[in-house]
Amino acid sequence: MVKSGNRNLNQGIDAYVNIFEDAYKRNLAGREPDTLYKPIIDLLGRGGKRLRPSLCLMACELVGGDIKKAIPTAICIEFFHNFSLVHDDIEDGSELRRGEPALHIKYGVPIAVNAGDGLYALCYGALRENERLLGVERAWRIFEELAELSVVLVEGQAMDLEFKDRREMSESEVIETLRKKTAKLFAVSAKCGAIAGSASNEVAEELGSAWEDIGIAFQIRDDILNVIGEEGKYGKSIGGDIAEGKPTLLLINCLDRCELDEKEKIYKCLHNYDKQKIEEVVNLFRKYGSIDYSEEIAMRYLREGTDKIREIEGKEELKERMVALAGYFVEREK
Repeated sequence: MVKSGNRNLNQGIDAYVNIFEDAYKRNLAGREPDTLYKPIIDLLGRGGKRLRPSLCLMACELVGGDIKKAIPTAICIEFFHNFSLVHDDIEDGSELRRGEPALHIKYGVPIAVNAGDGLYALCYGALRENERLLGVERAWRIFEELAELSVVLVEGQAMDLEFKDRREMSESEVIETLRKKTAKLFAVSAKCGAIAGSASNEVAEELGSAWEDIGIAFQIRDDILNVIGEEGKYGKSIGGDIAEGKPTLLLINCLDRCELDEKEKIYKCLHNYDKQKIEEVVNLFRKYGSIDYSEEIAMRYLREGTDKIREIEGKEELKERMVALAGYFVEREK
C-alpha cells in the first residue's frame, strides 16, 4: 500500500485540490452579506484534506471523463461536507475545527447555524451547471444521489445522538452509523464523479460500493486518531470523541470487554472533558485491545474496498492510483 508520504501521490492529489480550490473560490466571490459568507469563507479557507472533491474528480478521470465536467459536483460535495461539520460541531459541543475555534465558538450559534444552512443551500446551487455540462439525465442522477445522501446523513446523526442517551449500541449498529454519517458521502463522491464522466450505471455502482467500504475504514481510523493522534496535526481536541459521547468502534468494543467499575469510569467521561480522565479511558482501550481491534477492522474494510476498485474496468495505472489514494485516506496520521 502506498503511504501518505508518497511524493507522486501527493502531487497527484494536489492537482485535483488546486482545480477545486480555484473553482469554489470563484463560486463564492462577491457574495453578500458578510454575516453569512464570512464564516463560510473562513471555514473553507482553513483547508482540510479535500478528500471528497478530489475523489469525485479522480473517479471522473478513471472512467475516461473530462474532469472539468465534474467540478460543479465536486464543489457541491465539499460544501455539503462542510455544512454537516458545522452542524455536527454545534450538536456535539466541539470546540475545535481544523485547528481553530469551531464556527459556533468563534461567531456564536445563530450565525454558525445560518452558515451551515447557507453551505447546504449553496451545495445544491452548484449543481445547476450540470444540466448544461452533462445533460438532463446525468444531472438528475447526480441530484438524486445528493438528495438521498441528505436523508441518510441525518439518519446517521440521529443514531449518533440516540447513543448519547441510551449508551448502548452493538458493533453492527456502530458500523451502520459510520456508513450513514461518513461512508455514504465517500460513496456518493465516487459514484457522482463516475456519472459525470459518463460511466455506465454498473461501473458507477461498483465505485460507490468500493468507496463505501473505504469510507467506513476512514472513519474508524479517524476515531483512532482522535485518541492517539497529536492535536497539532489532528486539528481537533484529542479524546474529544469520548467526551462528546460519540459511538465509536473503540468505545463499544471496550464497553463490551471491560469490568463493571471500569464501565462506570468510562460513562463518567461522557459529556465531560477532563484530560486526565480521558487518558484513563484511552488506557482502558489499550488494556482491552480495542485500538488494535479497530485497526484490524479498518484495514479489513480498506482491503475489501480496494479489491473492488481493482475489479472495475479501466486503465490499470488509474486504478492503482485510486487504490493508493484509498491508502492515503485511511493510513494518514492526521
